[in-house]
Amino acid sequence: MKIQIHKKSTVPIYLQVSTQIAGSIQSGLLMPNEKLPSLRILADELSISVLTVRKAYKWLETNGYVTVEQGKGVFIRKKVNKTLQVDSSSNWQQTLGINIVRSQYLINREQLKYDFSKAVVYPRLLPNKFLADEMQKLLRNDASILTTYGPVQGDFELRTEVVNHLYEFQKIRCSANDLIITSGVQQGIDLVAQALLKPGDSIIVESPCYGGALDIFINKGIHIIPVEMDEEGIRSDLIEDLCIKFMPKLVYVNPAFQNPTGISMSNDRRKELIELAQRYNFFILEDDSFSDIYFEQSIQYFPLKYYDQSDHVIYIKGFSKTLAPGIRIAALLANGPVLEWLLAIKASMDVGSPLLTQKAILPFLRTDRMRSHVEKLRIALQIRRDTSVNILSSLSDQLDCRIPDGGFNLWLTFHESNLDIFDLLRKANKENISFLPGVACYNNKADVASLRISYSLVSENDLSDGLEKLCTIIRTR
Repeated sequence: MKIQIHKKSTVPIYLQVSTQIAGSIQSGLLMPNEKLPSLRILADELSISVLTVRKAYKWLETNGYVTVEQGKGVFIRKKVNKTLQVDSSSNWQQTLGINIVRSQYLINREQLKYDFSKAVVYPRLLPNKFLADEMQKLLRNDASILTTYGPVQGDFELRTEVVNHLYEFQKIRCSANDLIITSGVQQGIDLVAQALLKPGDSIIVESPCYGGALDIFINKGIHIIPVEMDEEGIRSDLIEDLCIKFMPKLVYVNPAFQNPTGISMSNDRRKELIELAQRYNFFILEDDSFSDIYFEQSIQYFPLKYYDQSDHVIYIKGFSKTLAPGIRIAALLANGPVLEWLLAIKASMDVGSPLLTQKAILPFLRTDRMRSHVEKLRIALQIRRDTSVNILSSLSDQLDCRIPDGGFNLWLTFHESNLDIFDLLRKANKENISFLPGVACYNNKADVASLRISYSLVSENDLSDGLEKLCTIIRTR
């Protein structure tokens, strides 16, 4: 059980502790009848007083989450309230526990046969052998690459190839000096959060949102303002009033086949967001992990960075998902002083991303292999999307399924608003099935009757078998 304490926060420490434990209970990470650590043990672990822990446990008891048995300890109740109630003055800390423990809940689970919980590509669809051969070739030619630190900014040859790639596929003009190679998109988001934000700063995110980004912002004590989406993406008409009220420093968006909903932001909406950034002087963090995986040739979206004339957009392009998740390569594009801030943070974080993996993908980017590979990947994933939609259509009386034009995910919303998603997940797990509960994609909701299905990770046969089994579970729950 991981608990984050922010001692500079205005929210009492006991309330930070109690809400995170309550979030663990809500998410299923802490099970009924499970015993909590003793007052002394938890106080020592968190470097806080026993009195503070006692107060946190008292809050949990008062709100119906635990029972205190004299001489035995504190235990999770068999049944607890569905909604986490917290004093409204606690703002972002209301949900500090919910999102952290939900991500842990999913990360720590063993991979099941029918794994629909991860937006990762089926290994046989990736160029594993080519990349392995390239790494072996590099090591044979120069084994010292293992003993060499790469530049903090990233290998210059790779940055040069990424420049060409961004222009060819995204129509973005930049130079190698504008790029930083990061260990995946996640590190890029973390760099931006560390460079631009401090505890208490306000940011705007899509709602629902990529859970990995939410965890980064929550862990840093950021005030998160969720803004709902429509079919054109995040609602820019709601952002202006929020800018006046909260003066956000950053807006985080995933505009191409958004994770988790699959929605793509319209070009008009992208231009509106750029205009708002210029007017209210906030940065936009554009997470581009999925734009290469489109299924309709007629659809053409330009990145927000394409429209950026005033250096308000920080753009992150991920390569791991389409090449090899284990390689962990992304490129972060920024301009002006922000680039120097990001470099300084990265230097203190890792002294440079691994050189071997950077060199290994160079041949892939330099030849037609990348284009050919991505074209085949699009076809394979479109087949999986269509298979998934066809099977899930049998549940149209119980849920709505949004059909994306690209990406890896389907977003399902149940008509029954009080559905217990975690109970459904437990039943699915017994049949070797996993999915992502929708609650992991919100920062302020404990009850969400939605889930995300990733059709990318399993084989076609397992996809069909697993979804048929899941449909049966949903019908008979």
